[in-house]
Amino acid sequence: MRAKIFHTGFWALAGTLAILCSPLLLWPGPGPATMSIGAFAKLFRRWLRICGVHVEYRGLEHLPADQPVILAAKHQSYGDGLCHIARDPALAYVIGDHMLRFPLVGLYLKRAQAVVVDNDAGRRANGALDEGVARLARDSRSALIFPEGGLTPVGGGRRFRKGVHRLAQVLDRPVIPVATNLGCFWPEQEPVLYPGKAVVEFLPPMSADTDSRSFMTALQVRVEGRTRELEAEALTLRSTD
Repeated sequence: MRAKIFHTGFWALAGTLAILCSPLLLWPGPGPATMSIGAFAKLFRRWLRICGVHVEYRGLEHLPADQPVILAAKHQSYGDGLCHIARDPALAYVIGDHMLRFPLVGLYLKRAQAVVVDNDAGRRANGALDEGVARLARDSRSALIFPEGGLTPVGGGRRFRKGVHRLAQVLDRPVIPVATNLGCFWPEQEPVLYPGKAVVEFLPPMSADTDSRSFMTALQVRVEGRTRELEAEALTLRSTD
């Protein structure tokens, strides 16, 4: 019953806000679309809490106050991106082209100047990434990227793609690895919602001044290692409820 209420409310909220804010898309510039997406993310986080899942952000001390960064985040729940945007509505984001298939969503993301990458393009995806780099450099926003290129189940993962290393080197920004256990509460592979405290944890920054292979290996080890620990923490709490 909890999951049905949550999912019904989630889609009703998304659809209602997308329609109500659609006139703002006629306004020039990315500001109105970015504001609308940020408002939805905050409402989503509030609805998630009403339905029993509180999101805790840890490691905020690792986020520098005086420069933009690249957030290289674990992706195991449909709510991952929204939780990041709820914390920082000004975030820029690198997304897969599959997000453009949702009605109105693609339009909002394009107007917000999201960097769209073809998930099936392999090395050819670098072209789309290059087009977005100049834009990110100009507006000086921190950028969110999911190095796995898609959702993975709890306990699993994919090889991290090198786009995050390319972004960090070209933009000359530190990379903040991000671990999470949100998938233990809203897993992508199950139509359920478990109550509890989900964690999004920012780890110490990494410099991309090494070769891509060494950097990506170190990044994946850090993110996956801490994610496994957070998953164990979540599943232990769930089993004692």
